[in-house]
Amino acid sequence: MKQLAINGGTPVTTRPFPSWPVWDEKEKQNLLRVLDAGQWGTIGNESKAFARRFADYIGTTRAIPVNNGTQALELMLRGVGIGRGDEVIVPSYTSAASVSAVAYIGAMPVFADVEPETGNLDAESVRTCITERTKAVLAVHVAGRPCDMDALRVVAEEHHLLLLEDCAHAQGSSWKGVLCGALGHASAFSFQTGKVLTGGEGGMILTSDDEQYVRSWRYHHSGRAPAGVDRNSLGGQVLMGGNGRMAEWQAAVLNAQMDRLEEQRLLRNANQQKVTERIRHLPGVIVAPEDERITSLSGFRYTFRYIGGRDAFVEALRAEGIPCGKGCVPVHRMGFLNDPAFEKMTGRRFEPNIVLPNTERLSQEAVWIPGEVFLADDEAIECVAEAIRKVAEAMQG
Repeated sequence: MKQLAINGGTPVTTRPFPSWPVWDEKEKQNLLRVLDAGQWGTIGNESKAFARRFADYIGTTRAIPVNNGTQALELMLRGVGIGRGDEVIVPSYTSAASVSAVAYIGAMPVFADVEPETGNLDAESVRTCITERTKAVLAVHVAGRPCDMDALRVVAEEHHLLLLEDCAHAQGSSWKGVLCGALGHASAFSFQTGKVLTGGEGGMILTSDDEQYVRSWRYHHSGRAPAGVDRNSLGGQVLMGGNGRMAEWQAAVLNAQMDRLEEQRLLRNANQQKVTERIRHLPGVIVAPEDERITSLSGFRYTFRYIGGRDAFVEALRAEGIPCGKGCVPVHRMGFLNDPAFEKMTGRRFEPNIVLPNTERLSQEAVWIPGEVFLADDEAIECVAEAIRKVAEAMQG
């Protein structure tokens, strides 16, 4: 058996993997077009074009481009009427933004457990979290894998709750042929630097509900109504809106990035499947189960579980030349929930005595490899699989 690189052996590879983001003359030309047009601000031709294009791609009728993904979540929640005194059921195995956005608007995040195989919300755990204050379930498609939207929809409909989507990882993922972002009442996307569709920063709110669209629009545009809406039909009232508008520079880059999205997604998926076939039977390695209801994946992250010392496994895999990380840190253990600001926002203290066994277990077993690794050539993908094999067999030997 070959000696591990972390113990002085030869690494499987020393070649660099593809960097991210990918860009070329398209982005340059789009940015120059904005520069020359002199309309550098917001709600210009670039952002309008990107909003229409992205809504058409996902399959919704309405889209609001905003300045970042956290704002997209917050404005989506405001748009459906959620606020102080309400509760929103969220996973803890997610980005802190999924939870902090709920608190920002005065609502209380309530943590449900996740499925250990996928990291996504477990519908039965959601059911146990519902109270008379619950207004919505926020389905986070972790690492780009769609949640079990059938099961979550049943629970939401039984209790007359909104089913909302956090699609920060899921540009291009689909459930039963419907893209994530068109599966709930409304959805929020992030286009931050690490996402599979990126403008450095940026976000999007999608819905096919006209009332939701108008309210979220007003909140993102200083209380002003969108074009074509009769102000008198809203009683002349201007909402207390802030500024969440997307800059034309962001939209210019995103319009160019859209041209590559599907080609990159297909390449990531094909290469990730090659690795899965190579590692699925390795000792200590557990790959995510196949689900025929998942009809496409974004490939944002390649994830699997390692049983028997995940932290040491990750360090050894890095030493073999493979970029990787440890997945999500459970949000319910993060310090910001105990900050006095949290209580001021929500009107309630966070109760830390939450029991989420699947979340805790997954946070100790998950291994994540960045999606851009899987834009590499066949030789590099072979190195990924070989490195995982080498480390798993050495650590289990």
